[in-house]
Amino acid sequence: MKPGNSIAALLGMTRTELAAVSFLLLVFIAGLIIRSGSSFPASDMAVENKPEIHFTDAYVDSLLQDAQRLEQTLPLTSRPNIDKVKQQDHISDTGNHSTGIVFSSATAEQLASMPGISSVLADRLIAFRNSREGKVDRFEDFLEVTGIGTKRVETLKKHLILD
Repeated sequence: MKPGNSIAALLGMTRTELAAVSFLLLVFIAGLIIRSGSSFPASDMAVENKPEIHFTDAYVDSLLQDAQRLEQTLPLTSRPNIDKVKQQDHISDTGNHSTGIVFSSATAEQLASMPGISSVLADRLIAFRNSREGKVDRFEDFLEVTGIGTKRVETLKKHLILD
């Protein structure tokens, strides 16, 4: 009997089945040899190699400075939760839920940051507040300030909070 036939009979296979299993075993062993000879692990084969990005400390510092400058140029009404004392959630006289500048403690810069309010008009609003000892009960009271009409009162209603 030929050696291939005796091994097939011993394993309970036909000679064709033994040839197929032997071929698959050889392919498996060849794959292991090729894989072990490679310079990178198999886990890296499936992952796309992406270059690492390294930022210098100077670059990060310059980005932080740019962000701080940008934050300072934005009006307070577009920066919620920066100062919870001066800027808080409030239901205005119109019933709208909005975030705005508290008039009784607002600075001229904060008032001037509102649309349609110049630095001169902001100074007039501060003087008006001081003349009333900080007590302004209605937005219509602002009509007494020179340069403020009904349209600006509507702007003030959107951006100011009266205490």
